[in-house]
Amino acid sequence: MSSLVRHVTPVSPDRASGVVAEVYAQVNAEFSSIGPAVMMMSPSPELLAAGWSLMREAQLAGGVAALEKAVVALGAAQANDLEYDVQAFLSILRLLGRPELADTVERGDPPADPRLAALLHWAVATGSGPVEAPFSGDGAAEYVGTVLFTHFVDRVAAAMLPAGLTPGSMDPDDEPPFEGAPVLRDLDQDLRPGATMPLLDGLPAGKEPAWAIDSPIGTAYATLVATAAQGAGLLTPAAAEVVDKTIAEHRGRRCPAGDWLDGPLSALTEPERAGAKVAILAGLAPEAVTDEQVAAWRATDRRLSDHCTVFLLAYGAMTAVTHIEADIAATLAS
Repeated sequence: MSSLVRHVTPVSPDRASGVVAEVYAQVNAEFSSIGPAVMMMSPSPELLAAGWSLMREAQLAGGVAALEKAVVALGAAQANDLEYDVQAFLSILRLLGRPELADTVERGDPPADPRLAALLHWAVATGSGPVEAPFSGDGAAEYVGTVLFTHFVDRVAAAMLPAGLTPGSMDPDDEPPFEGAPVLRDLDQDLRPGATMPLLDGLPAGKEPAWAIDSPIGTAYATLVATAAQGAGLLTPAAAEVVDKTIAEHRGRRCPAGDWLDGPLSALTEPERAGAKVAILAGLAPEAVTDEQVAAWRATDRRLSDHCTVFLLAYGAMTAVTHIEADIAATLAS
């Protein structure tokens, strides 16, 4: 098992095939070399494809400036307190030619540009509750898709990457902090929307959100929601109900792990509690997911695999994100 990915053995780029190889090729050409934050979901090609599709269509393609979407992703990473992603997007700001902006945000100060300050404030605030968006109409789907993908992937990363891991400068001219650290590609590429749609063939289709209906972003988001929801099938109906209800009570917002989890889990049998606990933590306190908790769940059924592990974590994470999405959608509709 890679020391840079916890709980599963990821698929390395030199051993990838099928959908995983296709995703790796697109990521490598359009975003970065294949680092641990990409490889962590590779045991589940379905989730890898759906997640990459949402990121690519919202954050990389489209008409909104790359700088603005990087600021939005940075704000969501700050809301999730995931140092790996915070440092990644600070590096992206620097590689986009805005080192002073990166330094300002890193100090905890608001950007001098009112537009960027408003976008950063909004993205950070989506981690705590509904807040009015500083945009509408054209571009809204790109901003919303970017912030929702970041909330999702940061939860999975907090559960699957070692604490304290950071990607370095992502500049190909700099020494990488670890073997396989990601190197950024040209973010000024003019990418055609919809190039990831073939990757979604055969995956479950969900209801597209109003903020992105009839667009590749809406299709990608709906597919990711529907695909991740299949992780509920790894639990008993009673355990899945506890997961959904507990995450809903917190509106999907992050909170420290603690005794509050004992009450919801008390009605379940011990084997049921093992899986429900991992899924709830993945949604609300993913940094608290331990190797022992995952091993305890997998010990309840010898058929549980790395593929299942990624699905359970993604199910908890995406269940949380659907509540954040609902709150964002309500503010956009008002």
